[in-house]
Amino acid sequence: MFSLLLILLVVMTSVNDQTNAQSKKLSPAQITNHDKSIVLTKLNDKVWAHTSYNEWNGITSDHNGLVVSTSKGLVLIDTAWGDDQKTEELEKMLKKHLKKKVVLALITHAHDDSISGIRALLKQGIDVRSTLLTAKLAKEYGYPSPNPTLDADPVIKVGDTVIEAFYSGEGHSQDNITVWLPEYSLLFGGCFIKSLNATDLGNLSDANVEQWDDSVKRLSEKYPDVKTVIPGHGSWGDKRLLFHTLDLIKQQKVFMVTD
Repeated sequence: MFSLLLILLVVMTSVNDQTNAQSKKLSPAQITNHDKSIVLTKLNDKVWAHTSYNEWNGITSDHNGLVVSTSKGLVLIDTAWGDDQKTEELEKMLKKHLKKKVVLALITHAHDDSISGIRALLKQGIDVRSTLLTAKLAKEYGYPSPNPTLDADPVIKVGDTVIEAFYSGEGHSQDNITVWLPEYSLLFGGCFIKSLNATDLGNLSDANVEQWDDSVKRLSEKYPDVKTVIPGHGSWGDKRLLFHTLDLIKQQKVFMVTD
């Protein structure tokens, strides 16, 4: 009797494993390149996160960007992090799996994790936009200047999709902006917003810690109905990421006073 039960258990486990494998195969949530240095994660039918991995200070780190599918093509929020080939590979992945080309790109700030692949986009004739300050800093950091139109025209309609850039003030950098997708109540916070598993504010070389909390508060007031928040690094979540960022800023200010 025990042997029969054991056989049935093994068979049922095998069937369940096969069913789960088939289910994952039929509805993949993620797509990776050959070395898994780029990962596309489906957030909904029209929006994907693109995460690229690169070495920073000897440690392999991630950086998130966004891909928005519109009736006119794809909008890319930030480039892949790495050399131009990384962003070229991201473009190829998008063409292959999403069956559309990138028609517009927005750069959220001039640090290399957001802008390092700009040459690959410009080479393809893609319209790359930023604020005037990001365009200025990009040139100072050795990158081509994006088209500085977002200050005057922060709300962009691409086909059937509205995308809004917003500058709430200094924080992670002088120029950090966020991107809002009203149709999905989704906010791309970029490096301005920290993930829940972040234990500090990260790279502070260009940060304005004194103003950062006020900038986050203005952002929270601007989009009170946000449901999904994508940080520049780490896992995404809901509005709690904004509050967690405020907590980290408070901790950093205390450290700066006592140091």
